[in-house]
This record gives sequence, C-alpha cells and structure tokens, in this order.
Amino acid sequence: MNLKKLLTFGLCLSTLGSLFVGCDSTVQSDSVTIEPANPTSENSTNSNATDPSSATNNNESIATDNLTAGQTSPATENPQPIIESSAPKIVEEVRTEPMEIHVYSSEIPWLKDSNPNSMANHEFTSINAALSSTIEGDTLIIHEGIYREVVNIKKDNITLKAAPGEYVLVSGNELVSGFVPEPSMPGVYVADVPSNYKTTTLPFTQVFANGHYQNIARFPNYTIDDMMAPLEEGSGYAWLNDIYKPQDTTIGSVTFRDYEIPNVDLTGATFRGLIGKNSEYVYGTVTSTKDNTIEFDAYSKNNWQKATEIKPGYHDFGFGYVLHKNLLDIPGEWFVENEKIYYMPTDDINNLQIELQVRKDVLMANNVDNLTIEGINFVAGNAPISNVENLLIDKCTFRYMQPFQMTTTYSTGAFVKTGLAMDNVKNATIQNSYFAHTWSHGIHVASGNNITLQNCTIEDIGWSGTFNAGFYSAAQNNLVKDCTFRDSGRFHTRVNEPVKIDIIHCLFERPMKLGEDSGAIAFANTTQYSYNMQDSEIAYNIIRDFDALPISSMNNRYNNPFIVAMYLEEMHNYTVHHNLIYDLIDYDYLENFTAGDTFKSATWVYFSPRHKSLDEKIHFYNNTAWNYLNNFHIYNIEIANYDEIDHEKLNYSHHHGRMVNGHFANNLFDTAYSNLSHAAKTFTLEGKDGPSYKLSSEENQSLKTQDLNAFFEHAAKNDYLFNPEANMILNSQNEIDKLNYVDVETGNFRLAEDSPAKGAGIAIPGITSSDNPDLGALEGSDYVLSAGSRLELPAFKEMLVD
Repeated sequence: MNLKKLLTFGLCLSTLGSLFVGCDSTVQSDSVTIEPANPTSENSTNSNATDPSSATNNNESIATDNLTAGQTSPATENPQPIIESSAPKIVEEVRTEPMEIHVYSSEIPWLKDSNPNSMANHEFTSINAALSSTIEGDTLIIHEGIYREVVNIKKDNITLKAAPGEYVLVSGNELVSGFVPEPSMPGVYVADVPSNYKTTTLPFTQVFANGHYQNIARFPNYTIDDMMAPLEEGSGYAWLNDIYKPQDTTIGSVTFRDYEIPNVDLTGATFRGLIGKNSEYVYGTVTSTKDNTIEFDAYSKNNWQKATEIKPGYHDFGFGYVLHKNLLDIPGEWFVENEKIYYMPTDDINNLQIELQVRKDVLMANNVDNLTIEGINFVAGNAPISNVENLLIDKCTFRYMQPFQMTTTYSTGAFVKTGLAMDNVKNATIQNSYFAHTWSHGIHVASGNNITLQNCTIEDIGWSGTFNAGFYSAAQNNLVKDCTFRDSGRFHTRVNEPVKIDIIHCLFERPMKLGEDSGAIAFANTTQYSYNMQDSEIAYNIIRDFDALPISSMNNRYNNPFIVAMYLEEMHNYTVHHNLIYDLIDYDYLENFTAGDTFKSATWVYFSPRHKSLDEKIHFYNNTAWNYLNNFHIYNIEIANYDEIDHEKLNYSHHHGRMVNGHFANNLFDTAYSNLSHAAKTFTLEGKDGPSYKLSSEENQSLKTQDLNAFFEHAAKNDYLFNPEANMILNSQNEIDKLNYVDVETGNFRLAEDSPAKGAGIAIPGITSSDNPDLGALEGSDYVLSAGSRLELPAFKEMLVD
C-alpha cells in the first residue's frame, strides 16, 4: 500500500465505520483495528491519521475518495441520522518498525525535461511533511531537487540522506517573479519581495541569479572574485582618510581618497569601515554627503559611540564602502527596500531565475539524540543545532549561510548562532563536508563535548572581518583532523576556553585577510589566569601564505598588523610537533605599506603571557619554519604591587609571567627576530589592570634579537625556560641554506641528503621515530606534506549555465 495511503487508512475506515451498523466483530487492515464503539461515545474521526503534509483535515473529501463503486458518501448523500450507539470505535495500531520514507522534489530546474506534476503521486514532496510522519529509527531518502523549507528535526534516531547519486539542495531562498522595468532607474527591474520575507527576521538578505551569488548595490563597485581583498582594484573597498569624530557625538566623518562618490542621495545608507584595530572597526548609517566625504551615525559600541573625540590623525587611513539602492549601477547588483527588490540583470531578465533569501535558517534540531544527515546540500541559511547527543553530518555542503549584518559589539557573541551553530552538542562528527562563502562563522560550537571535524574544507569565511572563525569551539575535547582552511577574514580555528583541542594534519592558508591581531590557529585568553589545554596536540599541519592589511591607529603608535601562525595566548599543557610553517611574509605589504618596525608581522608563535604563570608543559618538537619575520613573541608584565594584592583571592603564583616547563627540541628555525617585551603594572585587589609602572634598573629589560640562543638565555633569566636542545637555524635569505631542502620554492621541505640536519636530533619518546632522528617536520616520514582535506565537491547543479 502507498505510504501516504497507509498513514491515512485509519481515517478512511473511521469515516466508513458508520456503514457498519450493528457490527459486533473486529476488522483489521494495515495499521488500524475497528471495534464496536462505546455506546456513550461521540462518533468521531481520527485526525492524527491524515497525511501530515496536508494543511487541513478534509474528512469529507477523503471519505468520498475511498468509497467503492455503488456506495454513497454518508457525509454528503445519506440523509439518515447516524446511530451513535452502533458506530464502531477506531483503535489505531502505532507503527513500531522503522522504515525508509522517500521524499521527491517538485522542483528540479537543472533537468529541463522534468515534469513537476509527475511527482504528485509520490508519498511526500516536503522533507518536513515526511519528518512529521516518522518514528524513531526511520530513514528519509531525499531525492533530487530543491526543497525550499527549514528542515526541522524534532525526533530521536532519525537519518536524512540523499538518494545515491542524486543532488539534493535545501534552500533558504524563494523565487522572485513579476519583475518590471523601474522607470527612474535605467536598466533596473523591480518586483515585490516574496511574501514570507520579513526584515524582522533578516534585516539583510541575499540574492542569487541562476544560482550565482549577486552583490548588494555598493560604492565602490565590486568586480573581482574576492570579498576580502581591500587593496585590490575592484574589491568593493576604498581607501579612507580625514577620519574623525567630534567630542560628545556619535556622528563620524570619512573621506573616500581615490573614488568620486556618485551624485545621488545616500541618506540612510549603510557604511562599513575597517579603520584601525579590529576593535575599532565601525558600522554606521549615512546622514549626509558632500563631495567625497560622508558623515555617518555610528552603530558600533566602541570609540565611535563614546563621548571622546577621535581626532584627525588618530587614524591616518582606513578602508570602507557604502551600501544603498541609489548606488545600483552595474549588472548583477541588487537592493531591497520597502518590500521591493531592485535588480540590474546581466542578461535578459526573462532568462534568469532570481531567488531571494527569506529564511534565516535551513536546518534546525533541538533536544534530539542520534541524528544523521548525509549527502545534503544547504544554501542561504544557517544551521542551529542544540541539545543534541550523537550527531553525524557527512558529505554535506553549507554555503552562503549568513547575509551581511551590522553588529554593535566586538566579541564572539556578535555572530552567535551563525554558520553551523552547535550548542550543548555531545559526540558530534562533521566529516567530508564543505563550508564556504559567508559573512560570519563557518562552524560555531558554543558548548558541548567530543566534537570531531574531519576531512572538511572551510574556506572564504568571515567577510565581515570581525570575530569570525572557520571553526570556533568552546566545547570540551575537540579533534580537527585532515581539514583545509583557507581565506578567512579573521581566524581559521579559535578557542578561548581551557579546552582540549587536537589539530592534526590540517592545511591553513591565508588567514586574517581582514584582521590585524591574531592568527591561523588562535587560542585566546581574556581572563586573569592561564588556561590548561589538557594535553592538546598540534601536529603535522601546514601553515602558509599570509596576507597583511595595512592599519593605522593611535597616532602611528599602532601601525602594523600582528599576524601569527600560532596565537597561543596564555595557554599551557600542549605539544606542538611536526608542523611545517612557511611563506608567512606578504612582500607586497612590506614593500608598499609597512610603517616603521615590523616585528609584529609574520610571527610564528605568540605566547603573551603577561603576568600569568605557564606552569604546565609547552613542548615544541620537530617543527620546520621558513620565510617569516619573527620566531617568538613574549609580552611579560611585572606585578609592581605583588606583595600588596590578595593572593588568596587572586592566586597569582609569581610576581610576573613565566614559562616553567618548556622544551624546544629538533626544530628548524629561520633567522628571524624574537622579542621579549618587558613591562610593569600595578593591579587592583580584584586583579584588574592598574596604572603602568616604571621598571627599576635592576630588573631585566626587553630584548629583541635575531640571535636565538641569546634570546633563550635572556628569557631564562626572566623565568621563561625554553630548555632548547638540538635546534638548528637556517636563513631563508641565504642561497646556501636553501640547499638544505629539496625545493623550498615548491614547498618540498624534505631534507637534502647532505643536510647537516639529517640525524642531528635527539630521541623524544612518543614523538620521534628513531634514536637519531632528523630535525624538522619531515622526521620519520613526509606525512606532513599531504596535510589538508581530500574532499571532492559535488557539482552545484542550481548554478545554471545558459
């Protein structure tokens, strides 16, 4: 029997039951049992047996459809009253055996010969309708096509999987139709937005033409294929200067240096400025324009909303853009205003399928266990998953998850519940999946434990350039393995809690494209105490190819980005081994934009730890590092009033920062600077920073040197015990030193047979492979050279080709 008929059979028999007057026997068929009714009961039908995809329960129609020849419908043609005492009682047998339920799309635009009407006889054309009919253990087989809905899973032990070899797309978009020329805007067409688009849910949206992402009307115009390249022509960014804000106002002003603002009304436009440090970046609403200058009312709760003046010269320059309908001037641009979408097509608009995002989310699950999602593609929507235990996401893709948004704060919470957003999720595996092209996070784990990310590619993440990460986790016990991270506005991976996270055999390329402080692997700590990373392991990874964004802040006191391979701020109890770090220098930045001392740029490791004591192990073994500017950066703070603070409350174990259990062995370093910056401060009784304090002449002073041995010795005098053994220093600028490797130009860092680094190491139990190991990341094997995912992407069939 057809599944839909099976699910509704009880209702049919309920209606027919009035024909069995005086029936005293039990009749069974499929999932229902008919018994004599209680004489005192009301005659009724079982509405729970109807097709769950139906919006209403039309009992009259169902009864008529299921009558045999010669019968008449009691609801419409039998004038005789129903004898209630004789009506049978329906007892429904609940299905207990799990089964496969098939879902068929009624929209397959890439199959030109498909007929949506041919799907009418299938059980379900909606994933949610099918889900409402499931029991624990069921598997939904989703067939080829587009499903425009929020897949919402509410039952335990459910599997959703694409039919083998079929392309399934769950979309947050709706089709837009009814475009007509906008008479006041040549080349522009206008239509009503879909009725289910609400700005209260999505203040900003996204638009696609034949499946291809289209751009918000913008000044300057965006014409290249990179949303995070402010220095390139056509990036959609402009250089800003004459940056200031008067005292006691939130109205700021900037001038576009190289572009002439179109002579149109931009009142109410959205302004985005990458100005100074990340915490100083600003959103605002344009209040006026004059020549190439705009004034804007700041939306961001930072210096721009404070009463303090931002004086001219505090920021010499920045980068920014403006969004507004009146800037719509090149094909492919759009804008939504007053429930209308304005769009300039690249071709005859009748040949284009225009879609607009109307749903904030495309996948949801809450309070369920044992959930599997396999082979499904999601576009134009986030995926919040909470209170789930035992989750498997396999062979899925998530693209264009979060639209542009304005945020008030500089914090991890600014983009909460964006991307694949997991909260209180336990025992989750995300594997063989793809996350790309979004203004916010790729994967954000707010809490939980046992999170595995394996063989995934996460790229083109964080177009907003603020607090976004390819993978952010505050969960306990994380494993990130065999993944590729590339092109991020800020971090590739980030944790800022004392969690265990193993990062193994991953490839990291071009982090921090819109940022100025942090790194590819970012462990951050903003508390008063160091974090114990529970024996975390960072091993067999490649980190390479940095870009740098010029910055200007604090009257030229902060004018170089701090871009780091491993940002391990105030953390201890971890081991870093067999990693390959190379080509961190952005030579275009150095040649054209560097300002003064560049010691912060292109750094391998940042420890901080300020006044915090790193008491557990910090071990670096068999790493190869090549072509960067700085090895190690330590920012040490002396607690000037150490004897006066409340030690029982604050539990500071030492009067300044320190590294107690370091061990750095078998590493190949480049000739580069290392820096120990020594300062002093007083602290409040609550542990907050107080005024700076002048170091006495007897105390150790700061040191910046390219002599790594001298640095290790000086650090030891300040209680930073690296305990170096069997390390070697090579110079990436020396042609002779290059010959230690097979071919540095192509990234082949196998040691040459005659390199003195071969067999020069010390044996480290559990790390090295022999009693006389080679130095560097390729000790024992060339495993590190294959770091990254092996993911093969599907053909995204909704991206129609003419």
